[in-house]
Amino acid sequence: MGGIATAVAAISSAALVILLADPLDSTVIAAGRVLVTALVMSLIAGSTLIVPWRAAARDPAVRWQMLLAACLLALHFAAWIASLTMTTVIRSVTLVATQPLFAALIGRWLGDRAPWQSYAAGAVAVLGTSVMFVGQGGGLASGLAGGQAVPANLGDALALVAAVAAAGYLAVGRSLRDRLPLPAYLGVIHLWAAAILVVVVLVRNAPWVPPGAQWSDLAAVVYLGLVPGVVGHGLLNWAVRWAPVHVVSLAVVVEPVAAAALAVVVLGGSVSVWEVAGAAVVLAAVALGAWRPRPDSTG
Repeated sequence: MGGIATAVAAISSAALVILLADPLDSTVIAAGRVLVTALVMSLIAGSTLIVPWRAAARDPAVRWQMLLAACLLALHFAAWIASLTMTTVIRSVTLVATQPLFAALIGRWLGDRAPWQSYAAGAVAVLGTSVMFVGQGGGLASGLAGGQAVPANLGDALALVAAVAAAGYLAVGRSLRDRLPLPAYLGVIHLWAAAILVVVVLVRNAPWVPPGAQWSDLAAVVYLGLVPGVVGHGLLNWAVRWAPVHVVSLAVVVEPVAAAALAVVVLGGSVSVWEVAGAAVVLAAVALGAWRPRPDSTG
């Protein structure tokens, strides 16, 4: 359980650090974060890094599957990091935490059997989201993107897009993760995703180091790739090999609470009663969707 707790603490710090790197464009932060994770995972993979490349070269189906996984991973980070500049921390992190619910729906579409609580959880999550949207004011984010005011609902929508993209990424790569060495697979997919995000930055003509940026902002990007990226998600991938998946999924539900609390303490600001109430309902829905009854061993 110590590994899971460390992982949750690591990923919970991501939202705060992203906001602290505010002078940098959101796509630059996304590209930098994914690239740092890619480089470290590639070093960890060592000589096994060649295995995914060979598999992609030999089998077109594997190649396209890996490319789709990389595109979805890039979309996840680009959408979620952008959402943090457009809506409040608690709403952004709570909505992106609905990923397990979308994963259940995608799994059902792919032919997996979805338990009854997945549908009940989806209905509860819709209710909780509606409650969060009752209070549109206040919050921990400025509602600015590129220095211009934007509707908070755009940030909320981007957080949901990020959740769907993350669920799709896991679904697409499910079989590949079982067939390829995990560090090598993660290293290659993150390298491809980083390349995609670099192209997006170039197309948008976003400055890599804008005026006013400090070394601390660049250090924040490195932190994001190392701590939430390598330590946080690495430990979660390790944890699912030793603990039931539903236990790991339930632990991740703590992330929005910890992320919002960190933002309040460090950045100041407040959260509305409606946001807290709605987030509680949404996270309860995620917990319901992730919960699985323990098999009866008394048989």
